[in-house]
Amino acid sequence: MNHRLPGLVRVNEGQVGPDGRLVPAVNLLLVSRSQAWKQAVRGATHGSGSGVLACTAHEALTHLAGSSSQHSHVLVEHADADGLFDELAKLADESGLSRTDMLALGSADGRHPHIRTIQEASARSVREALMAGFPPRERPVMDLATLRAALDGAMIENRYQPIVRLADRHPIGLEALARLNHPEMGTLLPDRFVPQIEDAGLAAELTDLVSARAFADMAGSWFAEHSIRMSVNFPLDVLLDYAALDRLEHHRAALGIPAERIIVELTESRPVEDFAMLRGSLDYLRGLGYGVAIDDVGPAVPCLAELLELPFTSLKLDKELVKYALGSEATHAFLALTIAQARQRGMTVVAEGVETPAIWNAMRALGVDEAQGFLVARPLPLAAVPIWSGAWVSQSQSLA
Repeated sequence: MNHRLPGLVRVNEGQVGPDGRLVPAVNLLLVSRSQAWKQAVRGATHGSGSGVLACTAHEALTHLAGSSSQHSHVLVEHADADGLFDELAKLADESGLSRTDMLALGSADGRHPHIRTIQEASARSVREALMAGFPPRERPVMDLATLRAALDGAMIENRYQPIVRLADRHPIGLEALARLNHPEMGTLLPDRFVPQIEDAGLAAELTDLVSARAFADMAGSWFAEHSIRMSVNFPLDVLLDYAALDRLEHHRAALGIPAERIIVELTESRPVEDFAMLRGSLDYLRGLGYGVAIDDVGPAVPCLAELLELPFTSLKLDKELVKYALGSEATHAFLALTIAQARQRGMTVVAEGVETPAIWNAMRALGVDEAQGFLVARPLPLAAVPIWSGAWVSQSQSLA
């Protein structure tokens, strides 16, 4: 059961400790059953105004998956991680601007060399580790050989961001997203490597890899028990390539996954110039049973009216637009008009960037069908999806 260590209350600033040094205020998850580590953390943070939540690995994963709690650090003892050390590391590394620093307790983990280790269960060791701050991250510069090596499969990993129905909060889908597991800098988000891959002409290879892995994961027992659909991203160049579409169909058919459970999303990598050619690709996929979506819809999308006339089955509202819908009359008006146009054409409307209950309620009032964003969950490693799903469904039932 979750419990707070005595005397720890979250504030914004640190305080001077008994040794005269500033102790940073932290909001920390502690995954350890060891009394020695609990005492060390208590001693390191005493008097700093920090918040420390001792919990199981499953509970920590659920906290990191959502946005209701922002944690500066997660301290994990490998033996007490219940087989979820890798998943916790990936989620902590994935947190973007609100990144969580994960520290290993006792012994290092060779699979995550970027994770620092606190070897001694003492207040001083814990305090020094917390004061060290986040290790620096630099934007990697990867040559063609490195990019090709990444696409061989060892460094590219899938994450899955859940999508839920606004009407009843029921989980209905996942979006497959690519991550690059850099051996020195940890998990890199798409904006740090996908443009380089596309510029190198390797977008089709990345799309094939992520899609094939998503289908293979869908063949697992949990997916077989849940009617969860999968969305996969296709840049325009790849979507117009019938050979790439045939490879997609081959991967799907080989695993016996119904095409109706797959949605191909057109990403915004470049403007559409040949609408007739795009219609041909969409008709081909629709004929096979796939759903097709326009991704990242906003006022800046060129020729949006023409795109809405194509045979898409769903439309995804740009997350930045959704996040600021409550503060702008013009944005709200654009959303209302676009949603109405999509509904008139029989499209399902998905709002990305749903991060607060207020945004959730606003999207539901506008007639949006589905929600995706940090209020629901961050992009998750495969093993974390069932854990998140169970916690989300339980929470939804308690709210009913």
